[in-house]
Amino acid sequence: MDAPTLPPDVHVLVLCADWCTQCRAFAAMADALASPRLRWVDIEDAGLDADELGITAFPSVAVLRPAGVLRYLGPVRADREGFLAQVAQLGRLDERAPPAALRPLLSPG
Repeated sequence: MDAPTLPPDVHVLVLCADWCTQCRAFAAMADALASPRLRWVDIEDAGLDADELGITAFPSVAVLRPAGVLRYLGPVRADREGFLAQVAQLGRLDERAPPAALRPLLSPG
């Protein structure tokens, strides 16, 4: 069975915390996707504030188009099929600028 992949126009920042059990499960799923367009970000290590970003549950993701335009910022299911199904539906949402705190994380590298 082929590994599922992210849609070609999607970049994902996985915004989690190491203490979160669901986040650790999500990390294992994210590793299985093996996509350079999916980055794990421990919000505590990155100095991000969950309240400032509006994160109300973990795991949360920021789904962006390549130009850094935000399509979604919020919680997701921690299983691979559920996550990819949610990502596939996000194209219908309005685009907006990402929060200032996330902008430094959008540069390649």
